[in-house]
Amino acid sequence: MASNEEFLNDNDLIFGNDGDDLIDGGVGDDTLTGQGGISTSFNLQDVTSPIDGGIVADVSVDLDYADGINSNAVKDVAPIGNYIEDFLANYPVEAGLYEVLNRDLTEALLNDSELGLSEDLDSISVNLDVEPKIIPFEFDSTFTQTDSGEINDVVSFEVANVKSQIYGGIVADISVDLDFADGIDPSAFQDVIPIGSFIEDFFADYSVESLVFYETINRDLTEALLSNSEIGLSGVLDSISVNLDIAPNLIPFEYETTTTQTDNGEINDVVTFQLEDVASPIDGANVTDVSVQLNYAEGTDSSDFRDVVPVSEFIEDFIANYSVEANNYIGEFLGNFSVEPGFYEVLNRDLTEALLNNSELGLSGVLDSISINLDVEPKIIPFEFDSTTTQTDSGEINDVVSFELENVTSPIVSASVSDVSIELDYVDGIDPSGFKDVIPLSDFVEDYLTNYSNPNDSIEVVNNNLNNALLTDSNLGLSEVLDSLTITLAPSPGVIPFPSENTVTLTPDETTIFGESDPTTVI
Repeated sequence: MASNEEFLNDNDLIFGNDGDDLIDGGVGDDTLTGQGGISTSFNLQDVTSPIDGGIVADVSVDLDYADGINSNAVKDVAPIGNYIEDFLANYPVEAGLYEVLNRDLTEALLNDSELGLSEDLDSISVNLDVEPKIIPFEFDSTFTQTDSGEINDVVSFEVANVKSQIYGGIVADISVDLDFADGIDPSAFQDVIPIGSFIEDFFADYSVESLVFYETINRDLTEALLSNSEIGLSGVLDSISVNLDIAPNLIPFEYETTTTQTDNGEINDVVTFQLEDVASPIDGANVTDVSVQLNYAEGTDSSDFRDVVPVSEFIEDFIANYSVEANNYIGEFLGNFSVEPGFYEVLNRDLTEALLNNSELGLSGVLDSISINLDVEPKIIPFEFDSTTTQTDSGEINDVVSFELENVTSPIVSASVSDVSIELDYVDGIDPSGFKDVIPLSDFVEDYLTNYSNPNDSIEVVNNNLNNALLTDSNLGLSEVLDSLTITLAPSPGVIPFPSENTVTLTPDETTIFGESDPTTVI
């Protein structure tokens, strides 16, 4: 396989297409019509820079194009990658903060007239994932700049295996996101090493006289970080988020608590946990991983945090005893499926509502929202499948179904073998009879890509055409039930020898059918 450098210096490799033909049932490849959003991302691994005596970083880039962009304006990623490697290799600063390096790189990318990014992007985001060296733990700097000049800097780092003597001894990985005030002067960036040391000392010295939830510990830590004058975070941040990923101990499963506090004192607490290999009798006994996110009301009193162990037991009992026959929607729901369905969307909806309605658990009244994700082991559905239901305390409901098809082959030069990820964001509060069987959708996607007739189209054009084709196919009926459809194409390394992917999001009212005498907007 060619190296990044070999690829990036090959002027014969073009990531794009100038053709003018129309795709049957799709859109012309010279205009990406009706898209809600298009983005291209790629990753350069092990890029070196002489700063701080020599560092190694993985560089991830997200290019968020302006809506309705002409396909001729979609950029070849090769010169961009080449520019990044040259910029880092020749960065003239011997020592400094990586946040400043990232900002300099991002602004240089936007300002380079030969690359021409400033004319066609809504925004560019560059993430530097720096290998531990002077900073002795995982560290990321993400800089985002819009075409209008708005800038945002986020620094993330993780301190692993932090120990505390509470509850007989716990071990936690602690992740911190520092979201700096937009447009902040680079001189205000803070050194993360003292912050990491403060966290370790805080945990080592933390003591409790009675049982408290980890959410309370996290809130104490977050407030201590913001109020410490020597660290100097107050006044330079829009917000700080601290995540405690606690090794199973008193809580016998994966568990995380995240506290976010803004500089003006607003506080939000989110608890997530995962139950693995939960058995269900539907579909002749299937196995599901269940992820739960409890988003507490802002500023909730710490006495209102809920014990997650009873919540987990309720979930396992509910799924183990779920009766498909008792489901009110089964008759109409069955009619929408070409094979015996798993009813996972309906199961998820019922589970989420049952959790909120159970008075003993007491979740209603203390949460802004609850989200349940079912990650279903392939069986009747022969590929990765997830169903996520989010319900607010006021009763608003959103359902998202996502699935992934691996190693889909096609004649497309830029994506001969691709993983295809699809996300169906259903209309809020949709009747469960409107859920769609994903198997015909997957068959449609595979057939469409396998028989794609313009192999020289860029991946952006292919993805946009596929989105349009799915949304405008009357047999599939997606345009009537979705808020949006998102498809990500991730081609295996080939013409492009590093990880890259393209994401297109369409909404039904933005979709245009081509191949008729006049374009028709689908409402």
